[in-house]
Amino acid sequence: MALKTLDRRNKKDLKWPKIIIAILATIGIVDTGSITLKNWGLFNSLSCPGRQNGCETVLNSPWGTLFENSQINIPLSLAGFITYLSILVITIILSLNLISPKEKLNKFLWWLVFLISCASSTFSFLLINIMFLRFKHIAFFVYFQQFYHFLSL
Repeated sequence: MALKTLDRRNKKDLKWPKIIIAILATIGIVDTGSITLKNWGLFNSLSCPGRQNGCETVLNSPWGTLFENSQINIPLSLAGFITYLSILVITIILSLNLISPKEKLNKFLWWLVFLISCASSTFSFLLINIMFLRFKHIAFFVYFQQFYHFLSL
């Protein structure tokens, strides 16, 4: 009887972190997705509080693009979108309990979410420093992405 209560408590304790991670990943998807769509010309403009043209300066700089030629433009925000989407998909898989919590795959997926979050937080911190030191502008979309990364750890 005590074992069932302990098992129920463990499932309940892991429910809220999954929900919080899913919410933060969804916010990140909307944020990076809107930046990517704006870069591709599907959105006219994004409202960015702060200095005039601060977001445009940062996002249209060479640091805002992974690859660009005459035919293809891959903005850095697309990498963020893919990162947030992968975290959301993994969290949904863990939330649906398709994998037993005792299986190694479950533990691996939790570590994968943690490592993706750590790597993207470190990379975002580097980009935030470049934004402040090189451009002397604040792009709030980029700044809030950093905040989401730290919360998802």
